[in-house]
Amino acid sequence: MSKTFMRGLDLLERIDGHGSLTVTELARMTGMDKSVVSRMISACEPDGWVVRENGRISLGPRAALLAHSSASAEFVRQAMPVVETISGVTGMQSQVYVLVGTRAVIVASAGGRLGIGVGLGSSVPLFATAAGTVIASQLSEAELDRLLPPEPFPDATTDMIGHPEYAAFTAATFATTPRRSLRPDAAGCSRNELDRRIGQIRVSGVALDHGEIHPELGCIAVPWPRSAVRAALACMGSLMEVQDSEDLALAVLRAAAAPGATRRDVVAVAAAARDSRSRP
Repeated sequence: MSKTFMRGLDLLERIDGHGSLTVTELARMTGMDKSVVSRMISACEPDGWVVRENGRISLGPRAALLAHSSASAEFVRQAMPVVETISGVTGMQSQVYVLVGTRAVIVASAGGRLGIGVGLGSSVPLFATAAGTVIASQLSEAELDRLLPPEPFPDATTDMIGHPEYAAFTAATFATTPRRSLRPDAAGCSRNELDRRIGQIRVSGVALDHGEIHPELGCIAVPWPRSAVRAALACMGSLMEVQDSEDLALAVLRAAAAPGATRRDVVAVAAAARDSRSRP
């Protein structure tokens, strides 16, 4: 497929995930030369793919119609109230990840006390992180053989630092941004280690990340099986926040992932979990 075409799609995805952006910001996020970004935006503008106002670029009306009637768009519409409910009762960043290509990609995100929102389209490898390994746990051996990189797997932190959204997120939120994994033994750096973690997830129904990728970041994720979609529900926050609220977040995530769950069900489970914690 044309490299220029894929770059154009990448630009549209960045704008969709982050809101209006300048050419300079898009160039920094994508790693493209500023002049290349400027030319591509200028080519997209006349046909309504993007609009420009006061030097900032937003998606145009034509882009808003793209995939509007697709099953994927309907899935995202269903996911948004779920993450908003989870975030509302836990106070943490809530996300939905789905399998896209060889990675787990955020398609819905809401709330959180970190003061930032992880951009839509951000992705994690399947061999690391709570969300990535939860997606991997829903795949067959043949699918894993096809989607995983050759061994030894890349260092997970190095992999994610290569994605502009992760670097921007950690730089804006935490005092440190590690350049390599501080716990390579926990990062699923071999297929045997990943298989062991997948086996644990299939038994327990949950994956926990206590500073695996970033020493100040924690995450809890559970499978969210949907028709024809491998998905995960996750809560993310500071490591202390996740550790302090692990029981509440896990109860809420499991309630939200249950077939036919409603907002009332999730709120009721959260209230019961808080009540249980407050008892002497």
